[in-house]
Amino acid sequence: MDLNTWIDSVGGIEKAAELLKEKPRTVYSWYRKEKAPRLSSSLNIVSKSRGEVDYNGIYGPLASARVAGEV
Repeated sequence: MDLNTWIDSVGGIEKAAELLKEKPRTVYSWYRKEKAPRLSSSLNIVSKSRGEVDYNGIYGPLASARVAGEV
């Protein structure tokens, strides 16, 4: 599952931020593909999602959007 799908599945940006102990603005920047999560945040995402989101689900969509010139 990709990160944005997981964020939506847990109830949105605010809820995901609460679960991940991150600021909502940080999660929003990941959601909009403005920034990539740091490695420590990525580890937390994989852990808190219980493996539903893996590193490909975090960085793959971001890489695709950048290659396509969407961000």
